[in-house]
Amino acid sequence: MNSSRTVPVLILFATVALAVSGCQTVKPGESDLKDRAQTTIGKPVIKVSNIRNDFNTTYYTAQTDGGEYKCELPSGPMVALGSMGMGLGAQCTKQ
Repeated sequence: MNSSRTVPVLILFATVALAVSGCQTVKPGESDLKDRAQTTIGKPVIKVSNIRNDFNTTYYTAQTDGGEYKCELPSGPMVALGSMGMGLGAQCTKQ
Protein backbone atom coordinates (compact mmCIF):
# COMPACT_ATOMS: atom_id res chain seq x y z
CA MET A 1 0.00 0.00 0.00
CA ASN A 2 1.27 3.43 -0.88
CA SER A 3 2.24 5.42 2.22
CA SER A 4 0.38 8.49 0.93
CA ARG A 5 -2.86 6.47 1.08
CA THR A 6 -2.24 4.98 4.51
CA VAL A 7 -3.44 7.95 6.55
CA PRO A 8 -6.71 8.49 4.64
CA VAL A 9 -7.47 4.77 4.81
CA LEU A 10 -6.83 4.73 8.56
CA ILE A 11 -9.08 7.77 9.01
CA LEU A 12 -11.79 6.05 6.99
CA PHE A 13 -11.57 2.88 9.11
CA ALA A 14 -11.64 4.91 12.33
CA THR A 15 -14.72 6.80 11.14
CA VAL A 16 -16.51 3.59 10.20
CA ALA A 17 -15.54 2.00 13.53
CA LEU A 18 -17.00 4.93 15.45
CA ALA A 19 -20.18 4.88 13.36
CA VAL A 20 -20.68 1.13 13.85
CA SER A 21 -19.69 1.08 17.51
CA GLY A 22 -23.11 2.04 18.80
CA CYS A 23 -24.24 5.55 19.56
CA GLN A 24 -26.50 4.17 22.31
CA THR A 25 -23.38 3.36 24.31
CA VAL A 26 -22.05 6.89 23.87
CA LYS A 27 -25.20 8.43 25.36
CA PRO A 28 -27.69 5.75 26.40
CA GLY A 29 -31.38 6.58 26.28
CA GLU A 30 -33.82 6.19 29.15
CA SER A 31 -35.26 2.92 27.82
CA ASP A 32 -31.76 1.47 27.42
CA LEU A 33 -30.88 2.45 31.00
CA LYS A 34 -34.10 0.83 32.21
CA ASP A 35 -33.43 -2.40 30.30
CA ARG A 36 -29.85 -2.68 31.54
CA ALA A 37 -30.90 -2.05 35.14
CA GLN A 38 -33.65 -4.70 34.89
CA THR A 39 -31.10 -7.20 33.62
CA THR A 40 -28.70 -6.45 36.48
CA ILE A 41 -31.26 -6.21 39.29
CA GLY A 42 -33.47 -9.05 38.09
CA LYS A 43 -36.68 -7.13 38.84
CA PRO A 44 -38.90 -4.92 36.67
CA VAL A 45 -37.80 -1.29 36.75
CA ILE A 46 -40.71 1.15 37.05
CA LYS A 47 -38.73 4.25 36.12
CA VAL A 48 -35.26 5.73 35.93
CA SER A 49 -34.43 9.19 37.22
CA ASN A 50 -31.58 11.45 38.26
CA ILE A 51 -29.66 10.68 35.04
CA ARG A 52 -26.27 12.36 34.82
CA ASN A 53 -23.14 11.73 32.76
CA ASP A 54 -19.48 12.33 32.97
CA PHE A 55 -17.11 11.47 30.14
CA ASN A 56 -16.97 7.70 30.81
CA THR A 57 -19.94 6.82 33.02
CA THR A 58 -23.69 7.40 33.17
CA TYR A 59 -25.14 7.52 36.69
CA TYR A 60 -28.84 7.10 37.42
CA THR A 61 -31.44 5.86 39.89
CA ALA A 62 -33.64 2.88 39.01
CA GLN A 63 -36.90 2.45 40.90
CA THR A 64 -38.51 -0.98 41.40
CA ASP A 65 -41.40 -2.17 43.58
CA GLY A 66 -38.76 -3.29 46.09
CA GLY A 67 -36.96 0.05 46.35
CA GLU A 68 -34.46 2.27 44.59
CA TYR A 69 -31.08 1.32 43.20
CA LYS A 70 -28.13 3.55 42.36
CA CYS A 71 -26.75 2.44 39.01
CA GLU A 72 -23.64 3.15 36.97
CA LEU A 73 -23.25 2.31 33.31
CA PRO A 74 -19.97 2.63 31.39
CA SER A 75 -20.58 5.00 28.49
CA GLY A 76 -18.80 7.52 26.32
CA PRO A 77 -16.93 7.39 23.05
CA MET A 78 -14.04 5.21 24.24
CA VAL A 79 -16.41 2.64 25.76
CA ALA A 80 -18.43 2.61 22.54
CA LEU A 81 -15.33 2.03 20.46
CA GLY A 82 -13.90 -0.57 22.85
CA SER A 83 -17.12 -2.57 23.12
CA MET A 84 -17.87 -2.26 19.38
CA GLY A 85 -21.48 -1.43 20.17
CA MET A 86 -22.13 -4.49 22.32
CA GLY A 87 -24.00 -3.46 25.43
CA LEU A 88 -22.20 -3.44 28.74
CA GLY A 89 -24.12 -4.18 31.91
CA ALA A 90 -25.03 -1.66 34.57
CA GLN A 91 -23.75 -1.98 38.12
CA CYS A 92 -26.55 -1.33 40.60
CA THR A 93 -26.61 -1.18 44.39
CA LYS A 94 -29.70 -0.88 46.58
CA GLN A 95 -30.12 2.44 48.40
